Amino acid sequence: MCISMAFAELWLEMRERDNAFRVALLVPVGFALPDGYSLVEVQPDLPKELYVSRWYPSISEAIQAMRHAARFWSNRSLQFLFFREIRPMTAVTDT
Repeated sequence: MCISMAFAELWLEMRERDNAFRVALLVPVGFALPDGYSLVEVQPDLPKELYVSRWYPSISEAIQAMRHAARFWSNRSLQFLFFREIRPMTAVTDT
């Protein structure tokens, strides 16, 4: 018997032109979300959606927003993977 567990993933992304940072959330469809995130992409091969925060001018502000999202899910006993890394932008947006 295979047990499927729904979990979210979160990481930081960097916009090189001005060294701004944002939080990216890859979230199962129907998963609770903290405020302030915009849907940018639906993953066709997964039952997940990609959300991003606004751009932050400093990495410390983005890390604080990332920790807020983690606390949001922890308080609701929802599972997530917290990646302590900075990835290139997954989607080009003005969010």
